[in-house]
Amino acid sequence: MARGLEIDLTKFAKALREVPEVTFRAAKRGMHDALDEWQRESTDIAPLDKGTLRRGIDTGIEGEGAAMVGEITAVAIEDSGKGRFNYAYYLHEVKGEIANPTTPGTEAKFLDIPAKKNEKKWMREIETEIASELKKNGW
Repeated sequence: MARGLEIDLTKFAKALREVPEVTFRAAKRGMHDALDEWQRESTDIAPLDKGTLRRGIDTGIEGEGAAMVGEITAVAIEDSGKGRFNYAYYLHEVKGEIANPTTPGTEAKFLDIPAKKNEKKWMREIETEIASELKKNGW
């Protein structure tokens, strides 16, 4: 007497096909959260004169899938007697310290400071977001 065993792998095959899409969607959502926090923290420690610099801090995600890159930028263009001048670049890349009433003597790297402080935490949060999304998808 012969017996057979049938295994239905359609759900598994579907979940397997969806892994890249689910992973990249979760990574993008996690990256948006990290970038939002990076922007908030950078804005809080950036010098405040007229507010132009703080308003000029922005984030974005370029590319898709495995080629996704999150970035933060700061642009603060002012017209001077010598033409247009991006003092966001000057403060961040040239000047040593900034005068910030909330954190006196702060290093001028207002974009770098939050990144150094939070890089590992943000990576863990992105990984958690991916794991959570994969779990919802049956993994």
